[in-house]
Amino acid sequence: MIDPVSREEGVVMKSFRFIDYMKLRVTFFLLLFLSGFLFPFLQYLYGYRVEAAWYCVEIELFLSIVIVVIDFRLQKNKYIKLQQRLENVSVYETETYVPSTCLEQEYEQIISALYEKAKECSDQMEMRYKGQIEYFTMWVHQIKTPIAALSLLLDNSDLEYSLKSAMKQEVFKIEQYASIVLEYLRIDNMSNDFILSPYDLEKIVKKVVKKYATIFIHEKNTLVMDNLEVSVQTDERWLAFLIEQILSNALKYTKEGTIHIYSEKDYINRTVLVIEDTGIGIKEEDIPRIFEKGYTGLNGRMNQKATGIGLYLCKKVADRLSCSISVESKVREGTKVSIFFPKENLEIF
Repeated sequence: MIDPVSREEGVVMKSFRFIDYMKLRVTFFLLLFLSGFLFPFLQYLYGYRVEAAWYCVEIELFLSIVIVVIDFRLQKNKYIKLQQRLENVSVYETETYVPSTCLEQEYEQIISALYEKAKECSDQMEMRYKGQIEYFTMWVHQIKTPIAALSLLLDNSDLEYSLKSAMKQEVFKIEQYASIVLEYLRIDNMSNDFILSPYDLEKIVKKVVKKYATIFIHEKNTLVMDNLEVSVQTDERWLAFLIEQILSNALKYTKEGTIHIYSEKDYINRTVLVIEDTGIGIKEEDIPRIFEKGYTGLNGRMNQKATGIGLYLCKKVADRLSCSISVESKVREGTKVSIFFPKENLEIF
């Protein structure tokens, strides 16, 4: 849900100090001062005894202290309630605040009017957002039809092999980019599409590798797969998407090298799927940020086609699958991506 009035993170809640109270009640303190000394002074001028005047000052000072203490506590309680209200502020305000003065009542009416305006804007933005999601989802599904038709036409064409292979690769890339857009649109609601069950990891990996067979051949890369005869509890479709994105990156940055896919056990006996390549590698300072949305790093700047979305989606999918990802890399030596599967049953969240 879109919330344009959400409070900025990191705001520090201040305590209500007595000096803050004095600034708030400066007129009140001036009146207490005048009432505490002016009337005894007038009594002294009219000839009353000095002891009686000082006695009057002491009584008024005592009463003033009592009044200040009570009023300070009341104002502090109001301040605390306002701070709590600020912490839980939302466009969809449900908590009611009963004003104690006519001025507070006017402020409450202003705040209520602002909430109504904010809710109206939020609803409009939500409707616009849903409309955009529906449109782009429909567009991706529609664009897949001519892509599939073009692929069939290439299969049945009489073009020479090298040209046909190059054209099929470009069509495959278009299809992959369209798929990424579709998964990007679905990512926030992916839990609704989960089918959790034990799956054969080797079958999922082989299915993904087969999809990228033409890229392997064109880039003259060697594929090595071993020790994949393990079962993992996951969602087959989303795990396949996760592997696809990692494998796609490995192929993109590896020319005439080796891509090694295997599984192993870590120190706490978790199953780990490793995709390791001998490509150009990633700079050390880029590694902590590679899963950030839109971050492409040095390799992305060199490859103008990089969008910085693929690995961002990988992290989102891995989190939803209760998996974790680690990346190790050295420039000009290669990259190792490890997917750690949970030991216990997955929970949808």
